[in-house]
Amino acid sequence: MMHLRSAAVAVIAMLAGSGAVRAQDQELMKKNLEKKLDAEFLKNASWITDFDKAKEEAKKTKKLIFAYFTRSYAN
Repeated sequence: MMHLRSAAVAVIAMLAGSGAVRAQDQELMKKNLEKKLDAEFLKNASWITDFDKAKEEAKKTKKLIFAYFTRSYAN
């Protein structure tokens, strides 16, 4: 019974520690996203990064939406 408790405590500790790693990963992804959005081809364009706002604008101006999806900043 004691061995089972020790194993459970070890698993809980491991899961709790993974939260800090995830937070670091999130910070790294945010920095990489900012770097990606600073790319030259995006600087002079008036991109709308909020999809709902883009839909409203497209409806109002009767234009299509060009969507650029990437997750390369996560690497």
